[in-house]
Amino acid sequence: MQKASETKDKIISLIKSVGPSYPGRIAKATGLSTLFVSAFLAELVSEKKLKISNMKIGTSPLYYVEGQEEELEKFIQYLNLREKEAFQLLKQNEILEDEKLSPVIRVALRNIKDFAFPVSVRVDSDEKLFWR
Repeated sequence: MQKASETKDKIISLIKSVGPSYPGRIAKATGLSTLFVSAFLAELVSEKKLKISNMKIGTSPLYYVEGQEEELEKFIQYLNLREKEAFQLLKQNEILEDEKLSPVIRVALRNIKDFAFPVSVRVDSDEKLFWR
């Protein structure tokens, strides 16, 4: 039991020092198998000691501690072309009105949940969707 607790502390410490990471990278740094690291990460997420991103590096999500959300931007090269375009557009404008965007960008914004947050606003009798 003590060993498991030490391993979890080591994983959290590693993520705090290097920023968001994925199981393969953590396995290499800790010397554990990816399978064991993935199990520890799942436990740490369920214990709310780590957060999990919606973004994937290959098939693996990124794990991070609260406060490292902005560091997820280091991994935008793993987004597809349209998602990168939507990310850049949102970063430049800060707020985007959904109905004024092309369908491709609208879909991309819905896919980049780590960066684009929907906000519904009632304007007169209409409900409008914005992204921030």
